[in-house]
Amino acid sequence: MIQDVTKTTPTTGTSSTSTTPTTGTTAMGENEFLKLLTYQLKAQNPLTPYDSQEFASQLAQFSQLEQLTSIRSLLEEQVNSNSQFAQSISNSAIPGMLGKYARVSTNTVTYNGSDKDTLGFVVPYNEQSGVVRIYDQNGSLVRTMDLSSNNLSKGNQTIDWDGTNNSGDALPSGNYSFNVQLTDANGATTNAELFTYGKISSVKFKSDGTYIVVNNNEIPFNQILEITSNN
Repeated sequence: MIQDVTKTTPTTGTSSTSTTPTTGTTAMGENEFLKLLTYQLKAQNPLTPYDSQEFASQLAQFSQLEQLTSIRSLLEEQVNSNSQFAQSISNSAIPGMLGKYARVSTNTVTYNGSDKDTLGFVVPYNEQSGVVRIYDQNGSLVRTMDLSSNNLSKGNQTIDWDGTNNSGDALPSGNYSFNVQLTDANGATTNAELFTYGKISSVKFKSDGTYIVVNNNEIPFNQILEITSNN
């Protein structure tokens, strides 16, 4: 029980009251439960002890909680172990990917100022028309390309961008993003799922994970959709 403690200052005759704050927690651990149980046993009246069934029920609940906590710890350890094992296998297989071609999930490309970039997109159904829009790193639209009928059939499609704007002028090297909007025969539009396709030139290990370099663009390893030996 919290009690108010009052102290009087002799020189002024005034009094001040201070209350001891309490802090609470919504979770009870093993140590807290055992302390509470020990206090409960000490505080009970020997002539009228607590209900034995209720006491047994509390012990059973605590036992179940302890078992669940142990199971959770074991599962977390297993997940961490499996993750490390999978990462080890991936890292050992990465050197064999160099020189191969990868299809990666991304909407960005890194233009090097000379080579063409391959922009990929998925057509879920046969479409009537489509348009590709390319933006610079500031978000400004720099190029619009209409898709031909060859790029509107269901499946994975690609189109090359030569690094020029709508006026035909060469753009500087740097990072660019793109999107593809498809229109069906009824006039309904959808945004296509995007990817890029290119040769794996190198692999980089960073603090936040493993990256592969495709078309001068660093791609997180978990965004790889497909790896093939031929272009």
